[in-house]
Amino acid sequence: MNHRLDFADGWRPAGVSWRLAATLLDMAMYCGLCVLLAIPVSQKFDWSAAWGGIDQLARATSDPQWLAHASGILGLWIALWWCYFVVGWGLLGATPGKWAVGLRITDYRQRYPIGPTRALLRLAAYCVSSMTFEWGHMLMLIRYDKRTLHDILAGTRVVRKSAPAVSVEPESASEPESAPDLDPELDPEEVISDQ
Repeated sequence: MNHRLDFADGWRPAGVSWRLAATLLDMAMYCGLCVLLAIPVSQKFDWSAAWGGIDQLARATSDPQWLAHASGILGLWIALWWCYFVVGWGLLGATPGKWAVGLRITDYRQRYPIGPTRALLRLAAYCVSSMTFEWGHMLMLIRYDKRTLHDILAGTRVVRKSAPAVSVEPESASEPESAPDLDPELDPEEVISDQ
């Protein structure tokens, strides 16, 4: 079910600091999940070949069993990458990191979640943003709507609900004191000259 996040309800484009915080949280969670998934596969993996010299690595890459384990670990990480973001963006409206800092991803009609198809498109466009030496991500610094290249290509935006305005109430509910009555026969020029 799609929800609509209107600007009238306080949703605004998310700034750089909020998006960076969410990305760092997401990367920490993603790396933790990668380690958890790789532990069963990596127990049979000969790590010495990966850290040895080029000759040792060349011998290891010719071993089908070593290649199968390395490919399995890499395949798990790539599959997790795609699932983490497609499920987060497409079905939940935000990844866990974005959700934790109060960000949501909407489509061009301000609806969320954006759906799996648009999430796949956004993730492919995210790869394009990253391949431009991060210039795709830096677009948010110069655009008024804070959209990146992958947001533009996928027709999405990242929003955050702004804090409600705080109104300041007077300390007491009584009427304020009125100004003192002026003598109608007093000449204003005399009052000014007396000072």
